[in-house]
Amino acid sequence: MRNSASSGRLPGFLLLAALALLAVPVLSVRMPPVLDYPNHFARIWLLTGGAEAPPVSGFYAVDWAGASTNMGVDVLAAVLGMAFPVSVLAPFFLVAALVLPPLGAAALNRAVFGGWHWWQVGFAALAWSTTLLAGFLNFHIGLGLALLAAAFDPALARLRPAVAFAARAGFAALVLLVHPFALLFYAALLAGLALGPSWRSFGSAREAARGGGRVLAAAGAVAVPLVAVLLLAPALPGAHASAGAIGPEWAPFSLWAKLDLLFSSVRTYRRGVDLVLVGLVAAPALWALATGRLRVHAGLLLAVAGFLVLLLVAPLHLRGTSWIAERFPVMLVLALAAALRPGNLLPRYAIGAGVLAGALLAVSAARTASVAVVWSERQADVAAFERALAHLPAGATLLPMEHTPDAGEQGAPRGRFIRGHGTYWHYPVLAVPWRQAFVPTLFAMSGKQPIRVLPPWDAIAVDDGGPVSVGALLAEDPTRFKAEWHAHPVHHLARWRERFDYVLVLNADMPDGAGPARAVPGLELVADEGFAQLHRIRRDEPAPTENGG
Repeated sequence: MRNSASSGRLPGFLLLAALALLAVPVLSVRMPPVLDYPNHFARIWLLTGGAEAPPVSGFYAVDWAGASTNMGVDVLAAVLGMAFPVSVLAPFFLVAALVLPPLGAAALNRAVFGGWHWWQVGFAALAWSTTLLAGFLNFHIGLGLALLAAAFDPALARLRPAVAFAARAGFAALVLLVHPFALLFYAALLAGLALGPSWRSFGSAREAARGGGRVLAAAGAVAVPLVAVLLLAPALPGAHASAGAIGPEWAPFSLWAKLDLLFSSVRTYRRGVDLVLVGLVAAPALWALATGRLRVHAGLLLAVAGFLVLLLVAPLHLRGTSWIAERFPVMLVLALAAALRPGNLLPRYAIGAGVLAGALLAVSAARTASVAVVWSERQADVAAFERALAHLPAGATLLPMEHTPDAGEQGAPRGRFIRGHGTYWHYPVLAVPWRQAFVPTLFAMSGKQPIRVLPPWDAIAVDDGGPVSVGALLAEDPTRFKAEWHAHPVHHLARWRERFDYVLVLNADMPDGAGPARAVPGLELVADEGFAQLHRIRRDEPAPTENGG
């Protein structure tokens, strides 16, 4: 009975239930307030036929030669788009980004320790993180695939070396297609598995040499697709970046900042709730450690240590890619969960493992419910945005702006910001599929996305950008607007009255820290829905002559 409860069917069923619950917040809302998700939604629509119909066909084109990695969602969407609409595909990929990492961690834990186990049920609670809420779908899907591929590796190790090498290279190619950081994750997991489960093997020179040989063999397999992409890809990630954005950018080192960065691996909207619930997931492992009932995989723990080092030294930005350092805490937590196996902490009771599995299911469900509540609250913003957007005619060019609060997230409705970033920043790109409009902030970066902005619109396209404070429109030269009020590129604001037809202002129900004391000349209010305002640009009205910036 005890063995059945701890490694039989019950933990597997409860893990399946916890993973299924992750889909509830996604399927219960019109548009999740997930930062990059609207950009994925719009790009999927373009890839599944939207780019072929006018007027959108005059703005954007599908260009598969423009991307080499970070495109797993795009490739699969192009295939599945023949049978399913974007309203099905986009939520499917978000659910996959939630489910695959904890499922992969559970599969790897099962592969190295044997059997389904009550400990794995708590892995579903680890699906929620800052990078997930930022909408890094390819990144999270790639991590899940890397974990699943690593879970197959103990079986591959029993095959002929040539067959194992080819299989690993194939898995590596798939993972690299989805996201480059996922390839790094897969390589680290393979290295950890190659080093072996026991610390004793590191005390023997012969065993250490054998482990090193296995690591080199795994590294060679992983390197095959990477080298192929480096040599053959027409455009690599970072090809879109300007010369000034190529080099890495670090923040001043701060121990508190690094701890905060580590916490981002499990942070959602309520710091206290996150700490309590994740602490409950970690509690069984800590108790098992204290009582000598914790089994560990030594090699995977060394991989965890490697992720910790990378977390400490990683830059914030590199080659036009942001959120570099935030990626490693997620890898660390998933690998750590897979590397541990607590014993049954209630050995006197045959149902003890079942009780623990049920308790972890409850904790995971509570985390999912806390996110679902916030997403439901933010649908008021989505509805306001959609009502304002309904007045935008097809074929229009739309300039996204915002009220940038000088206090940042403070005082904002819960869920409207995540780690200083407005979760609404990419709502405007929904005007592409919903109103067939041009929006300059659609992701179409060479080396990353298989979408190309066509001339002359490419001159005002923004790489990885979002809305700028509406106060910039009062400046004589908006491209020189005070730097502290915009964190995004602003070159598209040059001659904005000539280039755009409408201005959409988001977060308009909050005060703008650098906003106008009076209305922007030349803008005619079309719709005011509180959170969202739509203005028509009147070109018959002269531009202001004073510098309002």
